[in-house]
Amino acid sequence: MYLAGHPAREDEEALLPQLPPESARTKWSSKLGNSLPSFSPRAAFWQCLAFTRPSFLGKRSPVSDATEKSAPLRKPHSTEYLDGVRGVASLIVFILHWTHIPYPSVNSGWGYKDHTSFWLLPFVRIIYSGAAMVSVFFVVSGFVLSHRFIQRMHRQEYPELFSGLTSLTFRRAIRLFLPAFASSTMAFLCAYLDIVHVPKKVEGKPFKHGLSSYLEYLDMESNPWDWSTDFSGFYNPQLWSIAVEFRGSMVVFLMIIGLAKTRAAVRLAVETILMIHCFGHKRWDVALFIAGMILAELEVMLKKPKSPSTRKLVNAILGLTIVLGLFLCGYPRDHNTETPGYMWSKYVWPFTAYRRRFWLAIGAMMVVGPMAFLPSVQSIFLTRPARYLGRISFALYLVHGFGNRTIGKWLLNGCWDIIGKEGFWPYTISYVVSTTLYFPIVLWASDMFWRGVDVPSTNFAKWFEKKCAAPQSVR
Repeated sequence: MYLAGHPAREDEEALLPQLPPESARTKWSSKLGNSLPSFSPRAAFWQCLAFTRPSFLGKRSPVSDATEKSAPLRKPHSTEYLDGVRGVASLIVFILHWTHIPYPSVNSGWGYKDHTSFWLLPFVRIIYSGAAMVSVFFVVSGFVLSHRFIQRMHRQEYPELFSGLTSLTFRRAIRLFLPAFASSTMAFLCAYLDIVHVPKKVEGKPFKHGLSSYLEYLDMESNPWDWSTDFSGFYNPQLWSIAVEFRGSMVVFLMIIGLAKTRAAVRLAVETILMIHCFGHKRWDVALFIAGMILAELEVMLKKPKSPSTRKLVNAILGLTIVLGLFLCGYPRDHNTETPGYMWSKYVWPFTAYRRRFWLAIGAMMVVGPMAFLPSVQSIFLTRPARYLGRISFALYLVHGFGNRTIGKWLLNGCWDIIGKEGFWPYTISYVVSTTLYFPIVLWASDMFWRGVDVPSTNFAKWFEKKCAAPQSVR
């Protein structure tokens, strides 16, 4: 199940943050499993204070700085840019959840009735197209989860493939659900302490906050057997995607093991047929995981054209594909078939409300797919801000929900009380000021959650796997 000596990259998982560098880890998380030192209140206080310092402000030793300067520049891993894609996508989800309540018009598109704000224009609205980013998450997951295994299929490294796949499958539930449970527990405690207002109804049904409601929520949050993607709940409604992510991961792992020894052409054919079948049965989420597998296979197989003119033509086509994908990712939630630029979707399949998820899924595929062949686009997501967002992306996704309902709500209401909310300018200035104050707080909280929950969850999953592994002689 676990083989020592695997490269660090082997332990990374789609939609989950990378392990931080040693200098960015807290002392207690990096010493997991060691004996605890004698307790000192003063030392504990200073350690807690040091823990609150964001990771990018952590002290660096002169030795590590000198080593880093003298070492040759490391070439980014072939899928490393997807960490940045995931980080930016998580930020966009947060922006949507923060914006759509004070500005519900963002759910409609530009040109519908009197909706003519600049922020509703196609391409501009991508900065808060959170639903499209969930589709991006699923494509990225399918790509990253399968990429290294597809490489081993081409090299016919089947023992290594099986070992890596069993390890990843064993740890997947722990890595997804343990941080999600921690986040939901924090939301439950906020409700218990009356920090969060508890409504009398949730989704039109009577709701009573308590331990039984909380346990019922955790059950829904971790239930991959319900194929509905409409679950929300009260404590952390945006975490409906965690069970969907787990289910999609298992589909990917099953397809990897089932198609490992087939020819690449057979794999692509089977995956394409299954993807179309999933779309046809409204399983857009599973279709996106399979689409990620297809893109990973193509990235491994295809080589750059040798002719400069052919290369320019291919790059131009790929660039236009991304542009069209970004346009589709701006597909509005409300009144989409009455919005200029998207009216055509009324006359093509699908003819039901499913059309929104379908076109957002197509858009996500068209955005993520060409990136694998465009280093110039990848470089955008290899910048330091994008990489940092990639590290805290899962934490940001988990904590921003109850952050919006606590600190964010207090700041916005406070600005409305002080600046006002009657009229365009007071309302807008209040929103801008509260956003300026709130965003750094959320990123800071996400950074602490990443170091305090995410990283220990990763370490625990690896430790637990080792403890459960059969002795070498038994295997």
